[in-house]
Amino acid sequence: MRVLLLTPYLPHARVGHGGGTAVREMCRQLAKVHELHVISLVRSGESDLVEATAADLGCRIHPLDFHDQNVTGIHKPALILSRLWAGGRGILRGYPYYVEKYWSKGLSRRILALVEDIQPDAVQIEYLQLSLLTKDLRTWKTRQLAAGHKTPVLCASTHELGSVPRLRRAKLTTNPLSRLMLRAQAAAWRRLQRDATHWSDLTFCVTDDDRAILEADGGLHCLTVPLGMDTDTLQPDRAPADSPRLLFVGSFGHGPNRTAAKFLIDNVWPQVAKYRTDAVLDVVGRGSRRFLDDLGVTDSRVRGHGFVEDLSDFYRYGTLFVAPLPEGGGIKIKILEAMARGIPVVTTPVGAEGIVLPRDDAAWIVPADDRFHETVIAALDDPAQAVLKATKARRIMEEQFSWRGIVNRLTEHYGGG
Repeated sequence: MRVLLLTPYLPHARVGHGGGTAVREMCRQLAKVHELHVISLVRSGESDLVEATAADLGCRIHPLDFHDQNVTGIHKPALILSRLWAGGRGILRGYPYYVEKYWSKGLSRRILALVEDIQPDAVQIEYLQLSLLTKDLRTWKTRQLAAGHKTPVLCASTHELGSVPRLRRAKLTTNPLSRLMLRAQAAAWRRLQRDATHWSDLTFCVTDDDRAILEADGGLHCLTVPLGMDTDTLQPDRAPADSPRLLFVGSFGHGPNRTAAKFLIDNVWPQVAKYRTDAVLDVVGRGSRRFLDDLGVTDSRVRGHGFVEDLSDFYRYGTLFVAPLPEGGGIKIKILEAMARGIPVVTTPVGAEGIVLPRDDAAWIVPADDRFHETVIAALDDPAQAVLKATKARRIMEEQFSWRGIVNRLTEHYGGG
């Protein structure tokens, strides 16, 4: 089967955020069983990575230039004008600016030309931010069908519902103006999410909760298809250090990760460090060093490592993976990877959603409040329980979140959509 995947992020090895990492591995797995073409937006400095990425993943990549805030020179004025125009369209149509900025007539024309040239059996559009391009594909498909031509199945993969983290943030804020703005943004996302399901043949939600929310808002043809892990090659390799090592991983360009890390450092770490003076906190991810500097962290036991391409040693020697996420949406790749690698996890209901429930007994799941540090300390004191939970979590990864199984499900949907 010929599959075309459209993504806003080039799936290279240093993509550095959970969703991008998941798409990268999805491409690798899809390319094993299909002729895979990837249309990817390419930002400044990424052009040299296209050829190596295609060879690594076993697919063909069709790069399309996309200017972002890092653009310089003659392209800067054009970027400013296009973003102003995107903001105006968002006001007129009631859709989020974040979605509008990913659409232009030129980009749409280039994508449609590639689709006509490649003639795929299925097109999968990653992330709701590309929904307006899905709308253009729907218009094109309708014309093709009217002319009696064969057309691909259009599948939209949401990753997360943009309304969910904004509504959660609105509940947490004490500022009335911020709360009003967040609710307005959530309303725009709800409108976009619902309409987007009318433009695709199938809409993939990564959790059952997301699917239920979308269907309640009038979404059509929604299915739960989670993101996954390559559990065939990614095996637990554990040799925890004698002294406790807590591990937090995340891209610090993502707001929920910054919120969680700040809570961890301000509220959890002081209590753990007081209880175990030999403990260490490893904070890993793009922007983590600057984040710690901005917080003014001076404790030498809190270590910022920045972006690390191979996290194996952190998972091997770490004692607990800690993710006190109070907000966010979708499925958390960091939790999937931790569980696949066999490190015991302490997280919140937000961090565990779509993955495990308390009754699964596969992780410690507590809110981001005083109970979190108490739970971390209790987990450190009970290594046997930690091993038991990690073993159950790994089994769940194999049974429910294996990329092999997920790709089989995607293939069925491509053929039956």
